[in-house]
Amino acid sequence: MATLLQRSSLASGALGRKLFPLAAVSTASRGFAAPTVQLYQYEICPFCCKLKAFLDWQKLEYRTTEVNPLSKAEIKFSEKYRKVPIAMINGEQVNDSTEIMTILAAQSENATVKEAMSDPETAKWLQWCDKELAVLLFPNITRSMGESWQAFRYISEVPSFGAGAKMANQFAGSVAMWLANGKLKKKYNITDERKQLAETVQVWLDAVGEGPFLKGNQLTLADVAVYGVISAIRGLKAHQDLMDSTPALQTWSNHVRAAIGGSMRVEDQKVVRTYGPLAE
Repeated sequence: MATLLQRSSLASGALGRKLFPLAAVSTASRGFAAPTVQLYQYEICPFCCKLKAFLDWQKLEYRTTEVNPLSKAEIKFSEKYRKVPIAMINGEQVNDSTEIMTILAAQSENATVKEAMSDPETAKWLQWCDKELAVLLFPNITRSMGESWQAFRYISEVPSFGAGAKMANQFAGSVAMWLANGKLKKKYNITDERKQLAETVQVWLDAVGEGPFLKGNQLTLADVAVYGVISAIRGLKAHQDLMDSTPALQTWSNHVRAAIGGSMRVEDQKVVRTYGPLAE
């Protein structure tokens, strides 16, 4: 999943792609002028999960389309940008998690959200999420063939994929991710992925201090973003090892999850998930 590292720009003009209708949520509780959001994602992509945590926090409903990692057929409409997440917001294509959050915040009636997106400290932590934290997850979930296989088990929980697609992605995806591990570690100068992940997380915990959040009792955009990234690997061995070795992270994570509340994802059928942010 090296292709999950991305930068982007706002694509001009509506693509004429029909969005699924979303159930009504009061503008007052949401803070947005009711944009419709369709998210193209990988369920365990840290950048996608960062965005989903933001949407959940802001009580903004959205639908997701799971992208086949091998064929990427679901995003064939996006010829130049072949990464995730991609969002269709009122028919407009927006690429990259932070850019999508920026566009949604600009439409918000909530002054706090707008201020957060322009706050230098928040910008620092958002960049840290992408450049320091998220890049460590891939090496940690693919350090062995067994862990790589487990990481791709999320495919089995995608209701829109047929048996053939699930089998192909489970085998080919697991092997490809495992083989790419060394290349990614070399690119980001990673020698001990577990140790470096724990050390990186500790940087965040030191900033949170006594908490429960970065700014005391106030849940911040930075809290939401960091939580979202880490939640991408929930249900995997790497996540369990991280929580076991860092009790303070588990405590903080529990506080953030409770403060954000339930998922705002709209699904036609309930899916019980074992991996990713909605892992039971």
